[in-house]
Amino acid sequence: TMPSALVSTPASLVPLARRSGAARRVRTGAHASSRGALGSSARLSSPGASIASPRGFLALDRAMPATTPSTRRRATRSGVAVRAADGDAAPAASTGGPKINLPTALTLVRVAAVPLVTVIFYMQGAWVAPTCCAIFVLAAVTDWLDGYLARKMNLVSSFGAFLDPVADKLMVAAALVLLCTKTAAGVSAISMAAPATIIIGREITMSAIREWAAAAGGEAHKAVAVNSFGKWKTATQLVALSVLLGVRDGCEWLGLAGAAADALVTGGVWCLYASAGLALLSLWIYMAGVVKYMT
Repeated sequence: TMPSALVSTPASLVPLARRSGAARRVRTGAHASSRGALGSSARLSSPGASIASPRGFLALDRAMPATTPSTRRRATRSGVAVRAADGDAAPAASTGGPKINLPTALTLVRVAAVPLVTVIFYMQGAWVAPTCCAIFVLAAVTDWLDGYLARKMNLVSSFGAFLDPVADKLMVAAALVLLCTKTAAGVSAISMAAPATIIIGREITMSAIREWAAAAGGEAHKAVAVNSFGKWKTATQLVALSVLLGVRDGCEWLGLAGAAADALVTGGVWCLYASAGLALLSLWIYMAGVVKYMT
């Protein structure tokens, strides 16, 4: 009767029987692996056991857990996680925006001074030129002060590092454009436009170079570190712009007249040309440092 029962078994139960048999074989293999592992542990713990014994290796091999599709998927996910940790870092989590500390507040004041100087520059009165000069000098002082306080008080922030050069370039570019539209007595527009174009063009080019170097990273990024010529360029242009803003309507408020007044105006113009020359020199040095990393 048994053969006939097997023949009469519905076809739908055949896969179920096969899966049941496979499950029994897996359980039998697992029990055998457990016994092999226990035996291997006992042999390895005995003083006379030889690790190099073929039977020992066979037992260890049997003791290794069998891999299933689910364990392989978990291992794959773990490997991906490790590779992601070793590779590029994940984007920084949001911190709720920048914190406005004292150095950053000084930088923001410098940014706010740009439209203020622009409005005052075209007003009428003997107070206009001295006021524009004073605002620009205070902005130049805060340019040094905010960096000093950030380092001294350990308040260096990524927002401050981003905003500081932006504020500097805004102040310098605005002052150059204003002086091109209304120059000091005895100073032609072309004599102001030439260095202004060089300085502003250099700043635009340097911004592009620094952005490329930051994306390239490595030695290319190190090649655009601030050099001494760049610092001298900044110092000379701040002096030149402060003088030219102050003497736009004359030097009477300084108590100067005649040759002394002319010498001050000429000195401001030549200082601006010196700044333009240093701008070109520093740009050449930066370009020479990074062009070898470009393709």
